[in-house]
Amino acid sequence: MGEDHLRYRRDVQMLSTSDLALVTDVVESVADLRSRDDLFLAMLAGIVRAVPCSVATVTEVDPSADRVAYWADPASFDPPEGSQQLLAELANEHPVISYMAKTGDGSVRAISDFWSSEQYHASRLYRDLYAPMGVEHQVAFGLPVPLPVVLGVVVNRAPGEKDFSARDRAVLDALRPQLALAWRNTRDQERLLGLLDAASAAAGQLGWGVIVLSDPPEELTPGAFQTLEHAFGRARAGSCLPPRVARWAAGQAAVHGDPHGLVQRRPLSTEADGRRVVVQYLAAGTRHPGAIVVREERRSEIRHSFESLGLTKREAEIVRLVTLGESNMAIAQTLSVAPGTVKKHLDNVYTKLGVRSRGALTAFVLDLSGM
Repeated sequence: MGEDHLRYRRDVQMLSTSDLALVTDVVESVADLRSRDDLFLAMLAGIVRAVPCSVATVTEVDPSADRVAYWADPASFDPPEGSQQLLAELANEHPVISYMAKTGDGSVRAISDFWSSEQYHASRLYRDLYAPMGVEHQVAFGLPVPLPVVLGVVVNRAPGEKDFSARDRAVLDALRPQLALAWRNTRDQERLLGLLDAASAAAGQLGWGVIVLSDPPEELTPGAFQTLEHAFGRARAGSCLPPRVARWAAGQAAVHGDPHGLVQRRPLSTEADGRRVVVQYLAAGTRHPGAIVVREERRSEIRHSFESLGLTKREAEIVRLVTLGESNMAIAQTLSVAPGTVKKHLDNVYTKLGVRSRGALTAFVLDLSGM
C-alpha cells in the first residue's frame, strides 16, 4: 500500500463528521467541470471554505507545452510586481519547495515545519517576498499528476492569524488525491472535446453528417438531422429520426449485436432533388454508443466517379441504381430498356470491377465512396 494512500487513510480517520462532509462538498463541486479555469477557481473556492485563509493560489507548470498558469482566491489578490521572479530566485531557499524537490513528497507541508518564527522572519524569503505580500503562515502541497506537469497549491494566512492546525493539514491532505483526480478528469475532457471538435470539422469538410446514437441521438455535425428530414421525411413526436431511418437503424443494431450472425453492410439510401443520400451504420463499441453517417452526392458526381473506373455512362447509371436497391426489372423500366440489356451491362460491370454479385458490387461502391 502506497505512502500517499496510508497518509490519506490516516488523515480521513482523524477528521470529524462535519469535516468529512466539508471535504465531500468540495470534491463534488469540482467533479464534473470541463475546463481547467473552472476547475481551479472552484478548487480554490473550496479550499478557502474548508481551510479559512487570507489567500490561496494554484500554479500549473507544463514544460511540454511551455505553459505556466496561475489562479488565486480571492481573485482580487494582486501580488507585488516581480514577486513571481523573486520566488523563482529564492526557490532553493524556500524550505517547503526545497523539501518537495529533494524528496518528491507533495503532501501538505508548512514553513513552520522547517523554520522557527525567528528563522522565518530573519530570512530573505520573508523580508523581500512574504512580508510585502502579508504572508505570515503558509502551507503548500503538490497534486500527484503525471510528469512533466507540476501542480502546486499554496494556502496563506496573514499576520495576526493562527498558524495552520493539524486539522487544517488533514483536510488538505484528504482533498489532495481527490483534487488530482478532478484535474485528470478535466484534462481528459478538454482533450476529448478538442478531438471531438476536430472530428466534427473534418467530417463537415468531407460533406459527411454524423449522428451519435446516444439517448437521445445527437448530431456531431450541424445539419445532419436536417439532411435526414429532407431525404426521409419528418421524425415523429418523441424521436429525433425519421421513421424509416429509425427502423433501419434498429435493424442494423440487431444484426451487429448478434454474435452468431453475419454482419452485412446494408446502407439506407434514397434520392431527392437530383441528389443521392446514403446513410451508413457504425456499430457501437466499448467507448461509444454507435453512430450513423449521412452523405449526399449529386447524381452527376456519382456518375463521374463511376466513369473514372472505366465504366460507360449507361453502366455507371445502372451501378447507381443497383446501389439504391433497384431490381433489374425496375432498372429496365427506369431506363426504357429490356431486362436482358440490364443483365448484359451488369455482367460487363462485374468483369471490369472484378466482382461477382450485386452485393459485392454495392460493397465495392460504398468502399470506393468512403461510406
